[in-house]
Amino acid sequence: MKPYKSLLILIGVFTLFLTGCEKYLNIPPEADISEEEIFGTYETFQGFQDRLAVYLADYNRHGERRCHSIGGEAIAPAANQAVNAGNIGDYWRLMKELSIYVEANNGKQLKGGLYSYMWEALRIANTSLEKLESGILTQATEQERNWLKGQALFYRAYYHYEFVRAFGTIPYIDQVLSAEDQNMKRHWTYEKNGKNYHDVQAVLERAVEDFDAAAKLLPGVWPSPNVNYGRPTSLAALGFKAKALLFSASPLFNEQATGTLAYDNELLERCAKASQETIDLAISLIGTQPAGMPQVNADGLTNWEDMRQMYCTFSGRIQPGTPEVLFKKPTNVYGAASIRQSVARVYGTRKLTNQIGSQASQMYVDKFEMNDGSRYRIEYDKDPDKRWENRDKRFTLNFYTHGDQAGNITINLADAKLNSEQNVYIIRKYFPDGANKNNVGTTAYATPLLRLADIYLTYAEAVYEGTGSYNTVPAGLKMTAAQAVDVVRLRAGQPDVIATLPSYDHPLPDCDEIDADEPFRLLYRNERAVEFAYEGVYWFDIRRWKRAHLKDGTPLQALSFQLIGNQNNINNPVDNENVTRVTRVNFVFKDAHYWLPFLQSLTRFSADWEQNPGW
Repeated sequence: MKPYKSLLILIGVFTLFLTGCEKYLNIPPEADISEEEIFGTYETFQGFQDRLAVYLADYNRHGERRCHSIGGEAIAPAANQAVNAGNIGDYWRLMKELSIYVEANNGKQLKGGLYSYMWEALRIANTSLEKLESGILTQATEQERNWLKGQALFYRAYYHYEFVRAFGTIPYIDQVLSAEDQNMKRHWTYEKNGKNYHDVQAVLERAVEDFDAAAKLLPGVWPSPNVNYGRPTSLAALGFKAKALLFSASPLFNEQATGTLAYDNELLERCAKASQETIDLAISLIGTQPAGMPQVNADGLTNWEDMRQMYCTFSGRIQPGTPEVLFKKPTNVYGAASIRQSVARVYGTRKLTNQIGSQASQMYVDKFEMNDGSRYRIEYDKDPDKRWENRDKRFTLNFYTHGDQAGNITINLADAKLNSEQNVYIIRKYFPDGANKNNVGTTAYATPLLRLADIYLTYAEAVYEGTGSYNTVPAGLKMTAAQAVDVVRLRAGQPDVIATLPSYDHPLPDCDEIDADEPFRLLYRNERAVEFAYEGVYWFDIRRWKRAHLKDGTPLQALSFQLIGNQNNINNPVDNENVTRVTRVNFVFKDAHYWLPFLQSLTRFSADWEQNPGW
């Protein structure tokens, strides 16, 4: 057995370089740690595998430039920000220049572009599975072996799932590739139970299998949560299984695989069942969460008063999150580094963070209903009782507006301040109450990568689009589509679906809605936009529905207003008659933008790997 110099060298040499036919496992002859020392015990094996969690990216870490608020839901004051690049369709810039920060042997280093560590992560996952089969692991219980295998399968599925829903069809890498055996054909077919799955649906079907297998091996709640916090669970695996099926069934993905621009009903039926299975497991686990986490309600969702802890915390170096968050990247960034540094966050304003950041576009804020369930109307801009008041409670969860108090800072967003700050809606979701540049505490934030609320709305979409009914319980399931949406709406204090549907008799302007949409479709899709605002969901949704091109050329606007009298006196009233909308940028989304462009190093790797259309 060839020895190794260190565990980190081993991780490094397992990197999959996609630039030719290099030897992928070039072991230095002077190394003095053996494979048995790395893979022989549960603890050391887990240490090797934990690199898979390091490669996860939080969508809203500014320095990582991983933000997916690029569907028009945010506007950026600086041209070099990822949000602006996405809004104007400059996906090449997202891929090449807007880099991500990664912890490396010598501290932090930059690696350019989105999704940069996909292939390295797959190699680690497949190496782990190979070593588990080899018998080299001798000091582990059967349960520990299952946990290691379950994590490797989960991450293999997760990284494929992340990549395919942004780039389209890719191979499913389920083995450690060598220079002599590189099965990297991009287009392929997977036969299962008499059905052929092509391209994107083939990739997602394999991911579904791995998620399903992982769910059978992983615990619902990890023992010793201080040691195991953040590891994937059976609940996370089932949830991503449901999500993978929803993407596979959705119009964009079904069209790419079969040529049919419509939902695949068989995949929707499977998605609904997987969603129900996830919900049932989540409810069965109520009360088993780690000590100190907030309790959840009978549906497994976070109670309203604890909502902000899902996203951020202020004191005690507590991880953001509640049992509703099924998966996220744990954070080790607290205090000033979460607020004041330029790499701290995508969203903010100089007055609060000491650096400028992206803020909400008026078009996206329009999606937040009034508290009676009616839809916002443009004429409400001039009405002080409706513009920022009497809105869905999630409006306040997501936004700071003019006159709000953030600790000892009173926010003034009158017109004189807009030159640098862009808008009057500061994205608040990841700010603990009272936190600002002068009061950093041990502030921390993290973006949920999957929440149970998403599974309820996934269930609703699958049932409704598969059956055409929002008030029927399909055989073998337990809820109507409307009841699943109500679980999420009622938590926020909004009227139920039946009471709200009359307000959804027309689409909003300049968005992804069309006249032919039935009221329930308008409602559940709007509910997704509001519930998962700034969680990296909307861009994926409008693409998988193949609606994003409808927004091409539409204005992304800010609200402009002046105070009566001195513009710097926060106590002066707003001049309501002169509140106007100002276009900051026109959104760009052509057919090419449905799939991100591959870096040239990848398209040159294989003759079968052509660039995505339009790039």
